[in-house]
Amino acid sequence: MSYQPPPPPHQSPPPGPPYGGNQPPYGGQPPQGGQPPYGGQPPYGGGQPPYGGGSMPPPSGPAPSQYSPIDAVKYGWEKFTQNLGPLLGLTAIILVIGICLNMVINLAFTGSVLGSSASTVDPETGLPDNFLQAQLASITSSFVTGFISWALGLALVRGALDIVDRGRTSFGEMFSRIPWGQAIIAGLLVWLATTVGLVLCVIPGIIVMFLLYYTNIAVVDGRSATDAMGASFTFVKDHLAENLLFLLVAIGLIILAICTCGIGMLVVTPVLAVAQAYTWRVLQGRAVA
Repeated sequence: MSYQPPPPPHQSPPPGPPYGGNQPPYGGQPPQGGQPPYGGQPPYGGGQPPYGGGSMPPPSGPAPSQYSPIDAVKYGWEKFTQNLGPLLGLTAIILVIGICLNMVINLAFTGSVLGSSASTVDPETGLPDNFLQAQLASITSSFVTGFISWALGLALVRGALDIVDRGRTSFGEMFSRIPWGQAIIAGLLVWLATTVGLVLCVIPGIIVMFLLYYTNIAVVDGRSATDAMGASFTFVKDHLAENLLFLLVAIGLIILAICTCGIGMLVVTPVLAVAQAYTWRVLQGRAVA
C-alpha cells in the first residue's frame, strides 16, 4: 500500500452546504407519518355516516326527570296536533280498510255484508244453514284484516318513533326504515306465544301480551325479532308499575273511544302510539324532542 502524504498545514476542510441550504423552506416539510398538513384534514366526523342511516340525530339534552302516564298521553296529544295530517290519515286508512275488508269477505262467503243473512235453521242442529260459511268468513276476515292492520300499525310505530326523536314525521317516512323480515318473524312468535297462553286458561295469554307489548316498537327501533321480544320483556319487568299505570290509562281511553261508536279511535290510536314511544324512550333515560 502506497504512502499517503498528510494534508498541508493550516488547510481547513472543504466548506459544507450553508445552514438550511438543502432543507425545504419552513412549511414545506413532508408530513410526518403520512398525515396531511394542518388544515388539510377532513372535517370532524366527515367520513362517518349520519345517525340512523341518514335520519336526523337523536335529540340532545336531558331526559324528563320523572315519568307519568298522564304526561305521556299529554305529550302524545300535543305531537298528534302538530302532526295531524300523517297520523290522522294513516289511522283513518287502518280503520276504513279493516271495516271494508270485513264487509267484502262476509259478502263473498255468506251473501251479507254483516256475515249473517236470513236463512232457515237446521232442525237437527239448531244452527242456520249457512253457519259453516259464516264461521269461515269470520276466520278469513280476522286473519286478513289483522295482518293488514298489523302492517299499517308498524308504519304508525315508525312515525311515533320519528316524532319522539325529531318532533315530526311525514306520510312517506312512516313507511320507511321498517325491517319487515324481522318484524314478520317477531309478529309470528308473539302470535304463537299469545295463542298458547290464551289456550292455557286465558290469563297466561293476557300476561304474554302485556310483557311483549313493546316488541313491535323494539323491532322498528333496530333490534332483531328475538332481541326485541327479550327487550320488551325486560323493559316491562324493570318498569312494571309505570307500565301497569300506562296500560290502565290506555284502557280507559279506548273505552271512551268505543263509547263514541268507534269514531274516537281516530284520535286515541295515534295518541297512544306516540305515548307508547314516549314511554319507551323516557323510561330508558333518553331525551325526547
